[in-house]
Amino acid sequence: MLVLGLPLIIGVLLFIISDAIGLSDQYIFPISLLLSSVIIWIFDGGPALLREGTNANHKAKHTLFWIEIKYWAIVLGITGCVVLGNLWKK
Repeated sequence: MLVLGLPLIIGVLLFIISDAIGLSDQYIFPISLLLSSVIIWIFDGGPALLREGTNANHKAKHTLFWIEIKYWAIVLGITGCVVLGNLWKK
């Protein structure tokens, strides 16, 4: 639920802020993906994975489709970078 809900919540908040300020809303989607990927990575112990290595025996607490959420954060981050790169290319 966190993987699907957090980008939506951040996107709505960014849309409200950009609408109040009068900024363009074309960058809201990639920025919300990047911000949510960082938050999810830190929340689910991604830094501990880097610190301890992959040999440590971890029990997954949070999963989506049987994949740990910290790995979904990587997918969200890559997707956000690709979308942002496509917007800059235009």
